[in-house]
Amino acid sequence: MNFGTFPVVKTERFLLRQMTIEDAPAVFEIFSDADVTKDMGEDPFKSIEQAEDLIHFMNNLFIENKAIRWGIINKEDNTLIGTCGYNGWEIHRGSRGEIAYDLGKKYWRKGYMTEILKSLISFGFETMGLYRIEAFTNVDATPSINLLKKAGFNQDGVLRGYSSSQGVYVDNRCFSLLKSEWK
Repeated sequence: MNFGTFPVVKTERFLLRQMTIEDAPAVFEIFSDADVTKDMGEDPFKSIEQAEDLIHFMNNLFIENKAIRWGIINKEDNTLIGTCGYNGWEIHRGSRGEIAYDLGKKYWRKGYMTEILKSLISFGFETMGLYRIEAFTNVDATPSINLLKKAGFNQDGVLRGYSSSQGVYVDNRCFSLLKSEWK
């Protein structure tokens, strides 16, 4: 998968674009909240430098053709409210990608991620040519589980000890949506 330039995705209320170092304060605000990072298995950020490092890391993954992570920009006030994208993809032994997303807590439960997820799914199937989109959640991440189900994802199962969260291995739920099930 080679995009060349970083793709921009538009929804009714949001613009998904590449993050820049100017986004670091907003990224720091989001990732310094323990409620946001708890399901990521990461400690909350303690410095703006961590946000800058994350932006560089995510942009480098795109340059290396390994992942794509957008900043979610509210069109109304040009505010970065979260990030989303594909943590990776497999195109040699199938055609699948792993989707991931986060929002600042003050933007939760407003229907924003439902709108954004529809565009991410469309981008995966139509632009990336994926056949399967996967998502992984902690077993108790009820809002994310409900979001995925609402978007048409099916739970494939529970993966025991699948990820590490703050030094402890935890189970994850695996969800998927096939292109043939979409729309």
